[in-house]
Amino acid sequence: MNRFLILFLSVLIISCSKTDNDTKDVCTADCTTISGKFVTVNNAPVPGIKVSLSYHISGGELGGGYTRKIVNTQSDADGIFNKSFYVKDNELGDSARGYFVADIDDSKIDANKYIRADSNSLGLAIYSIGRRDTVINNTFYIPTKAFIKVHLNNFIPPQAGDYFEVQSLYPYGMDIGNNPFLDSPYSTGSTGYGAFKASQLNNLLTVFVAEGEKNIIRITKRKNGENSYNDYPVFVPQNNTIELSYNY
Repeated sequence: MNRFLILFLSVLIISCSKTDNDTKDVCTADCTTISGKFVTVNNAPVPGIKVSLSYHISGGELGGGYTRKIVNTQSDADGIFNKSFYVKDNELGDSARGYFVADIDDSKIDANKYIRADSNSLGLAIYSIGRRDTVINNTFYIPTKAFIKVHLNNFIPPQAGDYFEVQSLYPYGMDIGNNPFLDSPYSTGSTGYGAFKASQLNNLLTVFVAEGEKNIIRITKRKNGENSYNDYPVFVPQNNTIELSYNY
């Protein structure tokens, strides 16, 4: 097929995708509401976190698809967000072709003060809304950032590809009711793999953790090609001076 024809068809397919922006619409009757609160340690509010809601219908193998932007709001000085919107007939119920997505953007909060969603996820998919008078409500936890010192010592890898790494895991994100792993009502966040790895014989790493919370310090290693890990619970108080050491 002629390459110019292929390019033309590709542009045509992409142009079939459609986006409507209804975020300025005001719902006055039969409204659905998305609401909640962002908090940090000691239930202090976190303002300035953006929340959006959209409705998506996926395209087929040749592209296309549809998006309706419905809500744009953000948490106020008390950490609260609340916005009502109208669910269209073809978006309502289990038989609807698409799904709703709530996106949370914390990029404007202070990265020196809070653990942001760089290696974690705050958004959620809402696969169906069955009734228009529904209230979608949840509380989200944004940890206050602190740091501890971790020594990873005697890293002499026997094989290529062996490694020695520390991760922190902490309460983060949506209120799920009970998280026995962290003795918390909130989900689990983490530093992400590869963030704090040994690179020489003895290493001193400054690892971020959640202040005022039980954290899990996870030491992961591959030695002689075999993977293993150990978890160590650590409570991190304000103005901590925690310094931990682990041997390879």
